[in-house]
Amino acid sequence: MNMPKPKIVVSRCFFEHTRYDGGIISSEIVKKLEKYCEFVRVCPEVEIGLPIPREPIDVFLINNELKLLNKARTVDLTNKMYNFADGFLENVKGIIDGMILKSKSPSCGLNDAKLYGENGRVVSKTAGLFAKTMVEKLPEIAIESEMRLTNDKIRFEFFTFIFKHVEFRSIKSKNELIEFHSKNKYLFLAKNEKIMRDMGRLVAQKGFNNETLKEYHSMLVKLLKTPIKRSKIINMLLHVYGHFKDIINLEEKAYFMDLIEDYKNGIVNLQSVLSVLKSWAIRHSESYIKNQSLFEPYPRELDAIDLRADIKNEERLEEKN
Repeated sequence: MNMPKPKIVVSRCFFEHTRYDGGIISSEIVKKLEKYCEFVRVCPEVEIGLPIPREPIDVFLINNELKLLNKARTVDLTNKMYNFADGFLENVKGIIDGMILKSKSPSCGLNDAKLYGENGRVVSKTAGLFAKTMVEKLPEIAIESEMRLTNDKIRFEFFTFIFKHVEFRSIKSKNELIEFHSKNKYLFLAKNEKIMRDMGRLVAQKGFNNETLKEYHSMLVKLLKTPIKRSKIINMLLHVYGHFKDIINLEEKAYFMDLIEDYKNGIVNLQSVLSVLKSWAIRHSESYIKNQSLFEPYPRELDAIDLRADIKNEERLEEKN
């Protein structure tokens, strides 16, 4: 299946020796995505003029304000980082679908960077200053770290978001919007039924303009950011089953209901249930169901990622630090 390539921002240290110690981070997830995405690489610390290698920097809480300082606290980089982040944001706003930022970084960490108090001791965790700006000012895209993406559920949500988001960004006509909503109906149903139906009513209205797209996009982002739940997935599966219940035999019906129960209890995975529905769609020439994106919301090759190396790399970094 041909899919448009999402445009995502990624930390440069996944590709280049830009870390404070001159090192490079290996990420199997980022490597795998490179074939299917267009990358915008960034290292905020290098962009604000810091050398490679360099003295480590950290986030400090000084007088209840977050400050980006060197270890000796003699150089304040806070304003430089915020100014760079604001400028970078203006260049990518509206043209990107997501970000993968380096975990635990004082610039790029997502709530997992060390936060130091005025006494120089770690008091908590916080967002890196660049990441903080991105999350606050780009709520319409998906932003994750490479380590959070080792979680199956988070990875599924992120991949689904970026590929559906870039697909939406290519829409230029009412017919394209209708087609987009139609082929994603059951995927959207599994995410958030209420928003899916609100989106359907908007699509059904007469007329089409930029305001239509803007309103649909707002609902799409909210829908895609709704955490997926097993109960909602089962509801969606039963809706799809409704297309076949009058044309399959009693044994097939009983088998499918047993499969649903096994999925509910965690005995079988979602793909096992979807495979049965897809086979029925092919056998009974149900093209509407067969072409639904729920069977492949993103390239299936992205599910074949060996994450053991990523986890080991992070463990080595933890030992080093």
